Amino acid sequence: MVNSAVANVGRWSALAFGLFYGYTHNISLQNQAEKKKIEAEYHHKERLIEQARLAYAKKQVAATTAPVEVVLDVESPDFDFEKFIKQYENDN
Repeated sequence: MVNSAVANVGRWSALAFGLFYGYTHNISLQNQAEKKKIEAEYHHKERLIEQARLAYAKKQVAATTAPVEVVLDVESPDFDFEKFIKQYENDN
């Protein structure tokens, strides 16, 4: 049989080790969660910046290209069948 004093020391030692391990493990999990949160926020900001950049580029392209007026009168000397077809395809 084991002496009761030795058993009590073993129990208290196991309890202290368990508390220490739990505390350190909890801290490491909190640090990991904080890093993931910061990384997710960073990626979200990256996506927003990329969307804004694409929207700005699209806006600049739309502003620089003037709308092409297509002459619909077949009798007119300015009538261009190719432009007429492109406009028809874009409308549909």
